[in-house]
Amino acid sequence: MDQKEGKGYTEYQKKVIRNFYENKDLRLIQKLGELVSDLYLETSEKKKDSGWNKIRKLLVDLKVHPNEIEFLTKDKNLAVISKKLADMF
Repeated sequence: MDQKEGKGYTEYQKKVIRNFYENKDLRLIQKLGELVSDLYLETSEKKKDSGWNKIRKLLVDLKVHPNEIEFLTKDKNLAVISKKLADMF
């Protein structure tokens, strides 16, 4: 295989891969929204703590400033996260 050929992807596959990475933020925001919705319904404290850890990680992946992440997650208030999520859209 020649270096110029790349990894042997077709043009369609290259387009799909490119679109996947270009839409990363939208996928992360959607996942954050689903997680917030799940936490509203969750009753188990252990699962809630796990959910908040996932929220923290998603906010880091979305490149939210660390001080803002701390503010958004310190009280574990879903209304605050929901407002931020609405602002992101």
